[in-house]
Amino acid sequence: MSEFLKSNKALDEVIRNSTSVAEMREAMLTTLAAQGVVVRDRQDAYDVRLTSSQQPAPSPPAASAEPVDHNRVSRFIYPVNHGNDRYEIFGADEAELAEKERQIRALFAR
Repeated sequence: MSEFLKSNKALDEVIRNSTSVAEMREAMLTTLAAQGVVVRDRQDAYDVRLTSSQQPAPSPPAASAEPVDHNRVSRFIYPVNHGNDRYEIFGADEAELAEKERQIRALFAR
């Protein structure tokens, strides 16, 4: 199982003894409900909810910890008379890409 919902010996045992997918699902949900991990709705067999004690604490947003990527746009360049050579350039905007492409094409024009 995932980090969100850990497996245990009782759950492993009911999974091992199941002979079909439907039986395995029912046995798992029954075991988890008996352990207090999930709450099942009696009217809808597919309405299963984790109990509040099993839900993880909200984590802080990770966006502020990630570095800012200034190379947001990219372009492929195929210089003339160089076969199937391909170069990929990256930049912050289209103007920066145009300048880099101009410089690369000037190198190959010599």
